[in-house]
Amino acid sequence: MTDVFTPEKRSWVMSRIRGSNTKIDLAMKKALSDMGVKFEMYPKMFGSPDFIIPAEKIAIFCDGDFWHGCRYHDQKKPAKKFWQDKIEGNMARDRRVSRKLRRDGWSVLRFWEHDIMKNPEKYKRRIIRHLDKG
Repeated sequence: MTDVFTPEKRSWVMSRIRGSNTKIDLAMKKALSDMGVKFEMYPKMFGSPDFIIPAEKIAIFCDGDFWHGCRYHDQKKPAKKFWQDKIEGNMARDRRVSRKLRRDGWSVLRFWEHDIMKNPEKYKRRIIRHLDKG
């Protein structure tokens, strides 16, 4: 299937996709604030987590369902090899980042976009469990 956009238009469309201050990041920020947690947003550190809770060494990632491959192996793959490679590469990078952060003593929490937007109690409980461990 060919692209419906010209290369220039596709480039413009893709440039509109943001990696920070997304809806899910802002929802997580509000939840952490409401919970009274002291956190940093977009810290400059390995793996670029969306949030860290430095006192407890917790790194939090808010993963978009499409970009990070939620249920990727259970559903039909994208038609273009480019998108398959992109998503699979993101998934492999996520695993590498999580492993390294854990080796360095961090607890790593990854939350899917659909859980952040539709099931906030689920991820809040998980954060509280990790805070209680510390």
